[in-house]
Amino acid sequence: MSQQVKITRARLHGSPVYLGEMTGPDGTPGPVWSTDPDAVLGWLCDGFRFRFNQRRSVRCRYLTCQDRNGDRVLVTDPAGVPVLVPIGRTVTDITDAQARRQHSFLAAIPGYVLEATLKTEHTEWFSAAKRRKTNAAAGRRPGAMPGFRRKGSDQRFVCWFNGGRNAVFTKTGRRSGVVMISGANPRTHRAPGLGPDGKPHKLGWRITLHVRLSQPIRPYTSVRVNWTRRRLVFVNEPLPVTGKVSTGEVIGIDRGVAHTVADDRGRFYDAPDTSALDKQRRFHQRRMAKSRLVAARQGRRFWESKRYQAHKSAAAGLAAKQARIRDDFAHQLSTRLVRGHDFIGIEKLPVEPMTRRPKPVRDPNKSTRFLPNGAARKRGLNRSMRNAALARLATCIEYKAALAGVAFVEVPAAYTSQRCHQCGHTARENRESQAVFRCQSHSCGWTGNADTNAAINIREEALTRWAAQQSEQLAGTSGEKPGGVAVSQAGSKSKTDPHTGPAPGPAASAMNREPPNAA
Repeated sequence: MSQQVKITRARLHGSPVYLGEMTGPDGTPGPVWSTDPDAVLGWLCDGFRFRFNQRRSVRCRYLTCQDRNGDRVLVTDPAGVPVLVPIGRTVTDITDAQARRQHSFLAAIPGYVLEATLKTEHTEWFSAAKRRKTNAAAGRRPGAMPGFRRKGSDQRFVCWFNGGRNAVFTKTGRRSGVVMISGANPRTHRAPGLGPDGKPHKLGWRITLHVRLSQPIRPYTSVRVNWTRRRLVFVNEPLPVTGKVSTGEVIGIDRGVAHTVADDRGRFYDAPDTSALDKQRRFHQRRMAKSRLVAARQGRRFWESKRYQAHKSAAAGLAAKQARIRDDFAHQLSTRLVRGHDFIGIEKLPVEPMTRRPKPVRDPNKSTRFLPNGAARKRGLNRSMRNAALARLATCIEYKAALAGVAFVEVPAAYTSQRCHQCGHTARENRESQAVFRCQSHSCGWTGNADTNAAINIREEALTRWAAQQSEQLAGTSGEKPGGVAVSQAGSKSKTDPHTGPAPGPAASAMNREPPNAA
């Protein structure tokens, strides 16, 4: 993974930086130089965003229109081929040298910053295209393609390291270091006046970013600077996956709202409560909505005042804090589960369809009215499910299990909460409440936590599916199965023997595992 550090301060060395031609108070344009590190870094971020948007302008999208039914359909030419149009109003396809000549504020920006816009835009665009394809194949919403970077977003830029030619990191202390980004003014725009040594200014300049370290910096290819948040990221290769000690443990987990995760041993893992942050965020959102409503009632054009921008910034900050809390919980819990188990069974939960708004129901007697559809109650449930980050947790477990060689099996969630794991009796009446499960079969009568019962059913179903999959792979190949690793009963990873069959897996030891103590 990349390494992120905190920027503590910035300093400018060398010549004053040429920022381009700007209009003065008298209305006449003139060259501007600056020795303020904050102004220079803001200029670098603006130039990077401007050149990035120029490269993004050459991207195209499929032209759509609305049919008679109100649905969006593709527009095709007479030959039946979908029509492609640019995503923006204008297309700017020029080189960096041409951009420097046409726009004076790009003249002194380092070449490795301008070149980074090409790779950054290309990676962002095609990563989104691949993500859309993956989501569509999994039955999820594809999501939107990225657009232009807005001026009101975070100020950021990227600079290539390129073998030490720029963005050079030097460690200055046990937990401190500096990153030096160098550039030069054009020869035709040397800074006026004399330098500290009494001689004319040279062309070169250097920005020194002081950073606070928490770990050694690994070899990197570029640095990403977010000047708004005072963050710097070293882009480098992820750490190699270390050998995981096999435990032979099997676990089934059930996800929900009351308890974020419940396992088959009766343990519960709850996500941190962010309802207070959510309440504060919705307060700022209501204030923003009220500003727009007042402007509409007064018949004037709405504009973002400083107070509106303050509410907007506060709401965005609270939402980002909630996202960080959810992400931290998902990473910590997924790492704990992967390290402690060799087999993980989880239900395949369609979170996105479950969190959609209910469709409005029109009154058949009066078309202008709508009948109650439970939207308010569903809104609260959707908010709770999104705060639990159920899909994010499953994604973290899946990719970490693949890196660590842990078996990860998803099973359908249907009837796992209604089926008794002891006798197999399935009925809706078995679920007395959200937390209580009481088997209605006269020969069983097992009573316990409903989420724990569902986790046991998920574990058994996952083991059954995993054993069937291994048997199919063994029957279809005469040699080693794909990957060649089986989770053994003793807890060690062993090769599959083509003559004697696969090594005893967790199915052999976990099928007869005693359930948690019944209530």
